[in-house]
Amino acid sequence: MRKMHISAVVVGIAAMLVPVFTATSLTSRADAAVHRKSAACTSPKGQKINISWGDGNVTTTVYFNNHCAQKRAIWLQFVHEDHTSFHKCFTVNAKTSGRKKIEYGEPNQVTLPAKC
Repeated sequence: MRKMHISAVVVGIAAMLVPVFTATSLTSRADAAVHRKSAACTSPKGQKINISWGDGNVTTTVYFNNHCAQKRAIWLQFVHEDHTSFHKCFTVNAKTSGRKKIEYGEPNQVTLPAKC
């Protein structure tokens, strides 16, 4: 009887040492807010460029799907810790989709101008 009691205690202690994971504790920073934006095309009428990006703290990956017949620009503004801002801008070809990784995280503002 004593041997069974000791093994039950050991199993109980081992169970307390194993971390408990829940669905919320397994979510990562990458699963945080996903932002989406779109803008109308000049041509063809009724089509759009669609983009999305997440709140990465080191890098930002912008996913794009350009349904327009012309190139479009994607402009991102970032803010340094000293509150100075800088921007990154890139263009995507007409009728293309893909992604672009920017080596800075958490853009302050994202816009879709005609040109960079």
